[in-house]
Amino acid sequence: MKNMRTGVIGVGHLGRFHAQKYAALSQFVGIFDQNAERAAEVAAELDCQAFSSVGALLAEVDAVSIVTPTSTHFAVAEAAMQAGVHCLVEKPFTLDTEEADTLIGMAQERHLVLAVGHIKRVHPAIQHLRQAGYGAPRYLEAERLAPFKPRSLDIDVIMDLMIHDLDLTLLLTGAEPVDVRAVGVAAVTDKADMANAWMTLNNGTVANLAASRVVREPARRMRIFWQDRYASVDFLNNTLHIYHRGAGSVPGIPGVRDEAVELPKRDALAAEIEDFLNAIVTHRPVFCDGIAGRRVLAAALQVRVAVEAFLQH
Repeated sequence: MKNMRTGVIGVGHLGRFHAQKYAALSQFVGIFDQNAERAAEVAAELDCQAFSSVGALLAEVDAVSIVTPTSTHFAVAEAAMQAGVHCLVEKPFTLDTEEADTLIGMAQERHLVLAVGHIKRVHPAIQHLRQAGYGAPRYLEAERLAPFKPRSLDIDVIMDLMIHDLDLTLLLTGAEPVDVRAVGVAAVTDKADMANAWMTLNNGTVANLAASRVVREPARRMRIFWQDRYASVDFLNNTLHIYHRGAGSVPGIPGVRDEAVELPKRDALAAEIEDFLNAIVTHRPVFCDGIAGRRVLAAALQVRVAVEAFLQH
C-alpha cells in the first residue's frame, strides 16, 4: 500500500483526518479543497501538494477519498472514475438512488473499487457480533444523540447520524425494510434535527432508531435482541455486554449470564482506509461497497419521506 498514490478531495473537519491516515498508510500525493486557505494549511501540515483543481489531483493519484458536501459526491466520484481512480465516498453515498446506480455501474464497468464510508461497520463490537453466528436479531433499538455543531447542515439528522444505525440494522439482519414509520422535528435548522423511526424488515425483524443533533449530552448506544440473548453496545465507551439466558445471575435478573466482551481499541478511520487500499491491491471485497451504500441510502430516504409526511401535518 505504501506505493499506492492517494489524495483527498475536501479537507474540512473530517477530510483532514482522512488526509492524515493516507499520509501514514500510502504514498500521499496531495489534496484539493475549494477553500484555498484551508487547503494550504492542511498541505503544510502533511507536507503534500495542494492542487488547484480536482482534475489536476486526479491525474496524479490511484485512489481518493471524497469528503465534500453530499450534493457534490456524485459529480466528484463520476470525474474520479472517469479518470480511472478508485473512490472512497463519505456517507451518505449520494443524494438519491439514481446517482448511486450510475456510480455503481461505472465502477463495475471500469473494474474500480467504490467504497462508501459507513465507518461503524469496522467497530470491534459489530465485528464480534457478526462473527458470533447468532443469526439475524429479532429486534434492535438504537439512539445516536449529539450536541449541535455547525457542520453537516446541508443534510438532515437522518443522513447525518441515523444513517449509521440504519446501516448496522441492514448489515446485522441481511434484510430490507418493508414498512417504515417515522417522526421528526426541525428544532434548530430548516431540516429535521431529531428523528425517530420504527421499521419492520422483510425477515420480520423490527428496529426502533432514534437520532438527534440538538442534545446536551452525547449518546451512541445500540441494543440487539435474539431469541435467547441480547447485546448492549456503547460506541462512545467502546463496551459490549452480551446477556445470555441460562446459567448465571445478573443482579435483579435471575437465570441470565452477563458476558463482558473485551474490545480492542481501534482507529476506525485508519482501519476503514486500510481496508479500502487493501481491496484495491488484493481485489477482494471492500468493507462497504457501492451496492451496500445504496441499500442504506434507500432506507434513509424511506425514513425521510415518512418524517416529511409527519412534518406536513
